[in-house]
Amino acid sequence: MKLVTLFLDFDGVTHPLHCHERKHFSCLAGIEAVLRECPTVEVVLSTTWRLRYELDHLRRPFSDDIRPRVVGSTPLASSPPSGPSRLDAFSRHKEVWHWMLKNRNASDRWLAIDDRPYLFRPFSDAVIECDPRTGADEQVLARLKVRLLQMGQTGI
Repeated sequence: MKLVTLFLDFDGVTHPLHCHERKHFSCLAGIEAVLRECPTVEVVLSTTWRLRYELDHLRRPFSDDIRPRVVGSTPLASSPPSGPSRLDAFSRHKEVWHWMLKNRNASDRWLAIDDRPYLFRPFSDAVIECDPRTGADEQVLARLKVRLLQMGQTGI
């Protein structure tokens, strides 16, 4: 099985947007359950939390077995300033592109779970949209499983 990179947002995905701190990461267990079924999926954090916290701090909410698979975080869309101009209006997509270009092949397979699909190129089948009021609920997890199956992740 080929490696797949999952770009993961926090607010609106691993927990509902604007929730109380007690509910932070309340949806993470479901995401981790899917990841356990797919050992060749790595995680890159695309959350704005990366602007405030170091990667080691951002890994803390993850379970011990998943934490090593959190391999990095995306750069700001403005650094480096180059890249396809068609991505200029889609900052999160551009950040993903830059991370993939630097760390993998730009053509390698990736998915993103995000509550703001407008930060990605329209009609991208790599983006799994979350309702920010609920985060990654059962419907989102089911869509993630289907996409991973389509990408050859047969552990599911």
